[in-house]
Amino acid sequence: MDKKRLFSIGKLSKLTGVHIQSLRYYESLGLLKPAFVDPDSGYRYYTFSQTRIVEAVQYCVELDIPLKAFRAFLSQTDGRIDYAGLLEYGKQTAYEKMRRIQERLYFLESMQQEMCHAESCSAQHLIKACFPERQCWTIPYEGTQTDPDFHAAMYRMITEIERHGLHAGFNNGQLLRYTEQGARTYLFIDLRETGNALQEHSQIMRIPGGEYLCTVSRESRIKQAPAIFPALFRTGSNRVVVEVELFAEQFHYADPMYELRCSAANDQWEEKEALLG
Repeated sequence: MDKKRLFSIGKLSKLTGVHIQSLRYYESLGLLKPAFVDPDSGYRYYTFSQTRIVEAVQYCVELDIPLKAFRAFLSQTDGRIDYAGLLEYGKQTAYEKMRRIQERLYFLESMQQEMCHAESCSAQHLIKACFPERQCWTIPYEGTQTDPDFHAAMYRMITEIERHGLHAGFNNGQLLRYTEQGARTYLFIDLRETGNALQEHSQIMRIPGGEYLCTVSRESRIKQAPAIFPALFRTGSNRVVVEVELFAEQFHYADPMYELRCSAANDQWEEKEALLG
């Protein structure tokens, strides 16, 4: 082997602008095998053509392409880099990253909207607001959110959701379904989209979207909803009531406030004072 035509790892580092430790890491991944290793000194030597491999690896770094994935596009036996495949893979990776960023932005914007709504609830005794439909995982629960077993029950629900391959969302709390047959209360956690068939699970319940009447309380008291929203319960016996912790801009986790939301679809609204009964 003619060493005059080879580069030491130090010279390769200077030529490519890539740190020696990074070059050694590339070797450990099987991406940059030395053209020659001196049997006496153990020094590694590389050819000029191998700078192209380093360049391609740097493209992967810049495009957030996992370096282990690069091996599928590199053939060191015949000195070939499949750039067409690599760029297509990089493009699909970028699209997926953009999708995840859009999901995070949507989540952050939803949280900001919740905070704005919470501030409106705090400033006024009673407000109207519209909420989207939600698919939620539920379990029967007769207590309140301040009872000792509330958080343990929530933890069991999250474990159950994950066991079924689903993902818990941001909203959780208590749900009351009030019908002519009586009232039943549940704990709920909303579910994020996963592509799974949600109708397969009997624990999943739909919280209808639409207009709700909202008020704030220092206590968890969902079962008192008929007394809190008397006008709504006079005009219709089928109601859905949701109780969540008030997601304020300054959230007091040790002593939270609670928001009650009572469904008001298809009702004729009166003045707020009249709605209080």
